[in-house]
Amino acid sequence: MKVTDLLHIGSVSAERGSVSRGGIPVDIDLRGGTADIPIIVCRGVQDGPVLWLNGATHGDEPEGAFSIFQLLELIDPGQLNGTIVGVPAINVPAFAAGTRGNPADTFSYDMNRIYPGSAEGYPTERTAWAHWMAMEPICDLQIAIHSGGDHSYLAHMIFAADNPQSLELAGAMGPQWDLVFRAPTGAANPSSKIAELGKAGITIELGGNCRSLTNDFHVVAADLAGSYVNVLRHYGMIGGEAQYVRAWRMGHQEALLAPASGMFVGNADLRFEEPIDANTLLGQIYNLHGMVAAEVRAPCDGVVFGLRSRPSVSAGEWCCFFGIIDETRDDLLSGASG
Repeated sequence: MKVTDLLHIGSVSAERGSVSRGGIPVDIDLRGGTADIPIIVCRGVQDGPVLWLNGATHGDEPEGAFSIFQLLELIDPGQLNGTIVGVPAINVPAFAAGTRGNPADTFSYDMNRIYPGSAEGYPTERTAWAHWMAMEPICDLQIAIHSGGDHSYLAHMIFAADNPQSLELAGAMGPQWDLVFRAPTGAANPSSKIAELGKAGITIELGGNCRSLTNDFHVVAADLAGSYVNVLRHYGMIGGEAQYVRAWRMGHQEALLAPASGMFVGNADLRFEEPIDANTLLGQIYNLHGMVAAEVRAPCDGVVFGLRSRPSVSAGEWCCFFGIIDETRDDLLSGASG
């Protein structure tokens, strides 16, 4: 999209070739100050796509924020075509509490299920609405950055809204992102809503709080930041050659639930994202007398892309995110713009 000399987003008025920081106003807090959503706007010298990177829709998922910080350390706005809008934490109250949703808002707790919210709704709905009002008019590409948060570790997984623009954006993420599952366009999350406008929206999953200390946190954030660089190259926003996988595995997920209570211990040989045969042992549940109370096995051929963070489990809680591959495609970039 073409923009004018000043790009206005919330309190930010970004000049060409600049990095600006500010916020999207949401409300007035108890002390009379402005409660807002922090944003970082990296605006290039030349016109080009506007990419929104949205982190911490869930407050216990910090990978988005850190990966955005790492990306912006790599980008020179003087060499950028278009604009990057970094939103380290959409849901600031949830991020401050380290919880999935705002603990003070029990009526609209999960922002990723009620987006774009409402101007006159519950607190989380109002925050979502303020974000949507800022993003909707000036977004071409949207990446919602998620992880397993407090409950799990999730490996490389993309949920792409079911339109060609979103599938292309998924394909642009790079060599390690070959698991792409379709998500409905128009559902109540940022990716689906932006895709409903005929634009590109994907939700990505990588990490979890069990990998958010010291070196592991840097590794996950660098992995994500490198993928954003690949996206920027694909769409001609920066120089360099983008890298791609040869084909994408597409399908759907199934949450495998614990058949008994106890301590879940994953199979020592289990590998994320690698093909697994039906009936493969994924893990065992021990009772606290040291006996195996139950086993968790692959329901069919597929892949594991997520496991619970804590060994303690109650019957009916999920143990594993299992991916079932419906097809393999090599044409996600058939309409490639870069």
